[in-house]
Amino acid sequence: MNKRTITIIAILLALLFAGALIWGFTTKSKLEANYTVKSEEADQLAVLRDNLMQSVDSLETAFSEVSDENAELQGQLTEAQETAKRALYDMRQAQRSRENDNNVAYQMRLQIEDLINVRTMLETSITELEEENQTLRESNVTLRRDLSTAKTEVYEATQQNENLSRMNASMEADLERMTLGAFRASAMQVDLLRKNGSATANASRARRIAVSFDLTDVPENYLGVRPIFLVLTDESATPVISENPVQTKVIVNGAEKDIIALEGRDVNVERNQRLTFTHDLDDKLKEGFYRAEIYTDVGLLGSAKVQLR
Repeated sequence: MNKRTITIIAILLALLFAGALIWGFTTKSKLEANYTVKSEEADQLAVLRDNLMQSVDSLETAFSEVSDENAELQGQLTEAQETAKRALYDMRQAQRSRENDNNVAYQMRLQIEDLINVRTMLETSITELEEENQTLRESNVTLRRDLSTAKTEVYEATQQNENLSRMNASMEADLERMTLGAFRASAMQVDLLRKNGSATANASRARRIAVSFDLTDVPENYLGVRPIFLVLTDESATPVISENPVQTKVIVNGAEKDIIALEGRDVNVERNQRLTFTHDLDDKLKEGFYRAEIYTDVGLLGSAKVQLR
């Protein structure tokens, strides 16, 4: 091997060494750059992970709070429903002692039973729970308001029952004091009628009153033609006056009494008979209790009450 060849080999080795150095330096730079980028991405992912963990913790806390509030509202709704049931029971107890207010009690029962049937479905998501909680709050307010109304109606029904009892006692005392012994009306029936003749308890639809009664075992000295009068009074004992009222005097307990009758007519009184008065009302009657009274010239034959709503 000559000197020239050695020189060429040395040059080639130098070139290869320089190329190796350049390649190594370039590769190291790229690796360091890639490591820096990956490290930054790892840091960003760690921050994102931490943020997501905090969000999950916050959502779990919010869900727990809303769930607790939902359970509390469910308890309030259950308590309100139990209170409504007790009010329904109290109303039914008062209803047993009333014979002339069935329709009012029926409407009250429907209202309270509707309240008891209130139900809502609870959802699991936070948004749906919040919406349902608002619905439950409104339902609770409605239940409390309607329950207060129901309690008031139960109290009023009880008061009406007591008023009816007092009115019955007063009527029985009046009849005992004012009637003529065996000469008295029995089996009295009072009906308020519509224009078509059907019975009604609606004050705005009543256009006619029909009163029928029996006279049985009439004593001999009361037989024959006698005037019979129909008087209608309201709760305050004020007579209902027609366009052509009959104003007259009758004898009650041995004393004269002025009466204002809807109508009067002469009747041939027999020992046993049933009589009926049918009178067209000139004005609409208001809601409340009314008392139909049958008089003759020598006293009160009988009376019966009726209620308009």
